[in-house]
Formats: sequence, C-alpha cells, structure tokens
Amino acid sequence: MKKTLVVLAAFFCTAGAASAQTADLATAGRANGMGQGRGNLTPEQRADMQTQRLSKQLSLSADQTSQVRAIALAENQELQALRSKNAAADSRQGAGQEMRAIREEYDTQLKALLTPEQATKYNQLREDQLNKRKDKMKGGMKAKAKV
Repeated sequence: MKKTLVVLAAFFCTAGAASAQTADLATAGRANGMGQGRGNLTPEQRADMQTQRLSKQLSLSADQTSQVRAIALAENQELQALRSKNAAADSRQGAGQEMRAIREEYDTQLKALLTPEQATKYNQLREDQLNKRKDKMKGGMKAKAKV
C-alpha cells in the first residue's frame, strides 16, 4: 500500500513539473503575442538579428552592414515605441497602418543602399516571406474550419 502511494505521489509530482515546464516553454519569448521566441528582445538585439540575416543572405559589404544595422535599429526603436504606446493605451486599432508605414520607410532606406542585384534578391526574399505567411494563414484557417 505504501509503495503504491509513493509511486502515485512521485507520478503526480513528475507530471505536474513536466506540465509546468511544457507551459513555460510554450510561452517563453512570446510576450505581446509574438511567436518564435522574439518577444522579449530589445531593439538592439532585433537590429543585430536583422543585420546578420541580411548580411548573410545578400552578401553585404562591411560598410553596407553598418548602415543596415543603423537603419534596422532606428526601425526597431520606432516599432518598440509604437508597441509601448498601444499597449499602454490598450488599443491596437490603427497600429497596423503606423507599423506598415515604418516598415515601408525602412524598406525604402534599405533598398537605397543595396546594389541592383542585392535589391532584386531582397525583393525576392520579401516576396517568399509574404507567400509563406499567406500559406500559413490559409492553413490555420482550414484547421479552424475543421474543428
């Protein structure tokens, strides 16, 4: 009898800990509803990630890399300020248009310092990213419709 109780107690403790750990992992880095573990990054960290990714994908020169980082940092600081403003106001309406304007300004500045070949590749990467996002949305809608 005692062995059974000990085994059950150990099972419940282990199951509870595993459940809590799974929940922590599922929500880790998803502050503000953002996915992929990027929710708690500072604008500087985001700018560094963007710069590294673009530097690798577009084969940027050292000068281009430093300029891209400056542009990305400015963009991420503006986006962070916008998120903070909307979180404090508890309103997300209208934020989409403001975010889109910030991103379009960033794209314009970025494309101005890329070579024509790099700009073409950048446009293709953006197009692929947009298509991937659309496909993901369609898949999510189908899954919800089945439920």
